[in-house]
Amino acid sequence: MKIGEFAGLTGLSVKALRHYDEIGALVPADVDDRSAYRPYGESQVRAGVVIRALRDVGVPLPAVSAAISGGEADQALETHRVRVLEQREREDRAFREAAGLLHALAVPIVIRERSMPAQHFVGQVITVPVDDVDAVSDDDVNDVLGALNARLLASGVGPCGSFWTLLRAGDRGAVETVCCWPTLFEVSEEVRGPESFSAVLPARTELVATWRPVDGQELPEGTLHPAAVGLFDAIAERGVELGNVEMRQAVIGESCDDYAVGLSVTVLW
Repeated sequence: MKIGEFAGLTGLSVKALRHYDEIGALVPADVDDRSAYRPYGESQVRAGVVIRALRDVGVPLPAVSAAISGGEADQALETHRVRVLEQREREDRAFREAAGLLHALAVPIVIRERSMPAQHFVGQVITVPVDDVDAVSDDDVNDVLGALNARLLASGVGPCGSFWTLLRAGDRGAVETVCCWPTLFEVSEEVRGPESFSAVLPARTELVATWRPVDGQELPEGTLHPAAVGLFDAIAERGVELGNVEMRQAVIGESCDDYAVGLSVTVLW
């Protein structure tokens, strides 16, 4: 059969057949020395039909070639089916997360300025690798906060209020999450432990963004918090020039069903 006849029978285009010939996936049965035609044999029709079926569902060409040469078309199809379903689940999850994030960004954010007095605190640093921002989870932060709180309570020195976390730039492009508990005075290393530190947050004027979830919203992992987006919007609108941005986050509320997130940056010391 000439290439056009074979294409009509198998449903493969002439262009595709020539490409399969070039890469060795489906080579014509013979070569006519006088006309240079490369006819296909009747025994190749089955292979052509199988190739068309596998390519129609997106099986990669190298896998198709291997399936034809090894007689494992069923396995190639099943392997691709599993891969497609996994990819579809990833895409569905990404769509759900994107929709959730857009919904969260649409929630009104309250922006205000406030003056705050100086505050003693005890903090502990968690370094987030610049090449693996997901290496540190919320559970890791909660574990550090919990252990630090327990030491302060056991020593009778605090804390004297709600915790906050601080995001700041670390060495070599890394990000640092600092877990902080407010105290009434400086706390010695003997009490707080060698892995933490005691410091003072100076008196300051802060710009604060408060975001309260609605309808049980959950934010996708690894996305910038809507309160942070609102805070940067407010900074841009006010034309505030910040140096090294240290963003403090506090959770306001008593339960998982009724809480708000407040993010603040210092705009004036």
